Amino acid sequence: MTESTKRLPEQADEFTIHPLYCGTIRNHERSGFLYRTDCGGARLNAPCIAWLLRGQTETLLVDTGPGTRTRAGRFYTDNENREDLLLDELLRLDVDPSSLTRVILTHLHNDHVGGAPLLQNARFYVQEAELKEAVWPVPFQRPIYETNQRGKMPSWAEILDRMQVLEGDTEIVPGVRALLLPGHTAGSQGVLVNTAEGEFLIAGDLVPLYENWPGTESQAVPNGNHTDLRAYAASFKRLAALGATVLPAHEPRVFDFTQYPSCRCL
Repeated sequence: MTESTKRLPEQADEFTIHPLYCGTIRNHERSGFLYRTDCGGARLNAPCIAWLLRGQTETLLVDTGPGTRTRAGRFYTDNENREDLLLDELLRLDVDPSSLTRVILTHLHNDHVGGAPLLQNARFYVQEAELKEAVWPVPFQRPIYETNQRGKMPSWAEILDRMQVLEGDTEIVPGVRALLLPGHTAGSQGVLVNTAEGEFLIAGDLVPLYENWPGTESQAVPNGNHTDLRAYAASFKRLAALGATVLPAHEPRVFDFTQYPSCRCL
């Protein structure tokens, strides 16, 4: 019996997982996602992904993308004549943004939390270690947390009054658990989701591409952007023990399917 199976509640709901396109990190070097891996200078347009979780009685969101074009225009491509990709994606799936009351943030980097202030009725689940890191990160992490940037209010600071701060693994609702998985950042967390076809793990930037997690600890590759390789190794060991299907944070091939368990795009 795996670690995750032992911890699932008896009456866990079964969810479907819907990837939402929220922007693009343009012309990003693949090796930036693959630590010490020579990709020959290959580049990709890496999507910023939020995840809608739909169960019988609960609907949750994981991450919120970088935010509106006004706030985060560099994440919008030239042919995207839209102001808010996250809200458009929610409306496409007939989800009223004001109905969302639970949002899990894998971490507080700007490409994952930028859209949060617009979800007016939500509470946001974040690890205590992550919030502490965001308040005063090491200098090279300050721009991506938008911390200590003159004239700029970080998106995460705008939702402080609505944060639910976690200390380690926590059940959010039956069938959805937040798991502390540090390495990319001090308080990165994944979201373990119960589905009709077993458990899926939304891994955040612990696993940005499928190449980061081929399925075994010995072949795993850390994100090039990381804060602690020993913590990263421990998190990979935990992924191996979970045995869940891992969904990466910036993988274009995620959108080969409209939902997970798989429903192929038309």
